[in-house]
Amino acid sequence: MNYGEKQMDFRLSSINQKMKINKMASLSRNSLVVLLMGLSEICLSQTVSMYSYNTFLSSVKEMNPLSKKAENNIIYGGAQLKAAKGNFDPQLGTNIESKQFNSSNYFTYVNAELKQPLYTSQYLKVGYQYGKGIFINPELLTPLVGLPYVGIEASLLQGLMFDKRRADVVKAKHYSEYFSAEQKIQMNDLMFYASNVYVDALYTKKINSLFSYFATLAAQRLKGISELSVVGERPTIDTVEAAIFLQSRLLDRQVGEIEMIKKLNELAIINPMSSTLSLSNMNITDSLEQVYSLTIKNIQQTIINEQNTNPLISQYLAKQKVLETEKRLKREMIKPVLDLSYNFLNTSNDIIFPTLNTNNYKWGASFSFPLFLRKPRNEYKMADLDAKNNELETINKQNQINFKRKYIIETIKVTAEQIVNAERSAAYSRLLVEAERLKFTNGESSLFLLNSRESKWLETELKLAEFKLKFVKNFIELTYINGDLKYEL
Repeated sequence: MNYGEKQMDFRLSSINQKMKINKMASLSRNSLVVLLMGLSEICLSQTVSMYSYNTFLSSVKEMNPLSKKAENNIIYGGAQLKAAKGNFDPQLGTNIESKQFNSSNYFTYVNAELKQPLYTSQYLKVGYQYGKGIFINPELLTPLVGLPYVGIEASLLQGLMFDKRRADVVKAKHYSEYFSAEQKIQMNDLMFYASNVYVDALYTKKINSLFSYFATLAAQRLKGISELSVVGERPTIDTVEAAIFLQSRLLDRQVGEIEMIKKLNELAIINPMSSTLSLSNMNITDSLEQVYSLTIKNIQQTIINEQNTNPLISQYLAKQKVLETEKRLKREMIKPVLDLSYNFLNTSNDIIFPTLNTNNYKWGASFSFPLFLRKPRNEYKMADLDAKNNELETINKQNQINFKRKYIIETIKVTAEQIVNAERSAAYSRLLVEAERLKFTNGESSLFLLNSRESKWLETELKLAEFKLKFVKNFIELTYINGDLKYEL
């Protein structure tokens, strides 16, 4: 084979190689078009549910099971208060004893009594006694019609100023505040989580849009280079490099699509409105830029709100009131016990309209006092320590919240500066890409350098989106620290 034949074979081989590469690129483009058309038809054939950030939060607040669970704290606190007030309900009691033996009534004794507790540790009571029999205790013997009476019971030392019934009511009132704060804490946790899930989905949506845009640029470049390669204007190897670059962009987009499915699944879990929809039917109307712009408008008011509205502090303060009430009760228990009872007795046979006077009465008194007072004194000491420890915890928690709030505010300021720098960097990177593209069109640059410039541009856009996400999340965290539940924008 001479030199001319060898050269002819080499040219034929090069042409065949070009045709194979162009065919491969054409198949890749056709497959991509078919895939995109299929996805478009699927999306158009289904009903799409769209919601914004504020409507999403409203739905979570009204319908999420955890929101309803938080509301149960209010009901629980109200039930506890009513139960404590029930200690002052009237009490009806009856005691009956009777003995019959050898056809004889040894004794029959009946005592029925209605007692009304007073708020000052006394009882008002009205009752009826009946006692007869051949062997009845003489002190229980009554007239044939029985013995109605009206009386009072009172604690004159321990329990006069404060007692367990009053302590239970006072503590229940403070526990209502405690459970109200618990409801706000749980709602704050829920709204904080829901807000973060939503903005994470917005960030993923933004990333996917960037990947799709740069994949489109890569596909257009591959098409143009392939056409130029066919007519010999571009080296065949540029077609291969452009195809590899496109595949890389498609892989990035597919990874983003998987991440978006994950984020939509998290939204569906927390948003009851989405429970009957498939993930492909869910659509977020907001964008990261929209939420970022709204955050800028609202964040200044959130920063200047220095009121102590965090429900954690409110809960600690309510608990402090409960412990102070318990401490007061334990201090009252140190006093001696001196209880007095006095009954006015009926002097007539009319039990419907009895006659009462001071000459017919029954009274009694009881007194007790521990000599060493070890139990009441040490119980009071423990209650005092519990109150002091909770007060110290409250101060510590308040300091944590204050310093974390200052840290977040400073972070917001720095992040705002980072966003400005990132926007400039992204704008400069885009200018470099446009300049490099012009040079590439004029044959003054390589495809590798153009791809590198474009990758750097994508990197700066991703970094800008990351900073905007961080800014919005800082606003959400600041709202969480404030505890005022003002997450809407």
